[in-house]
Amino acid sequence: MRKLKWFLPLFLIGILTIGLTPNATQAHPKRVVKVLPRGHVVVHVGKVRYHYHAGVFYRPVRGGFVVVRAPVGAIVPVLPAGYRVVHVHGRVYYSHNGVYYRPIRHRGRRAYMVVDLHVDL
Repeated sequence: MRKLKWFLPLFLIGILTIGLTPNATQAHPKRVVKVLPRGHVVVHVGKVRYHYHAGVFYRPVRGGFVVVRAPVGAIVPVLPAGYRVVHVHGRVYYSHNGVYYRPIRHRGRRAYMVVDLHVDL
């Protein structure tokens, strides 16, 4: 029984991360869009400015915006459609396309922070 107590959480973490590094499936190398989707929001991580819409992050480049990996620490107001609820060590996370979000309070409202699940444990 003791072994099962330790094995189950490790097994669940393993299943969640097999073949995925956090935020890896989010990247679309060199995919550039000329116009941001309607309804996007500006997100800052440190001094770096991103644009976010429906689970996709963009950075400005010459001629438009390039799709980038979800930056750890980014705080977004809403989760993308199709997210999954994930429970790890009694904490609730949300997952979408290999990106993990943790619910937080930000400026008095509920928001979601992009986390590296390996570090956040």
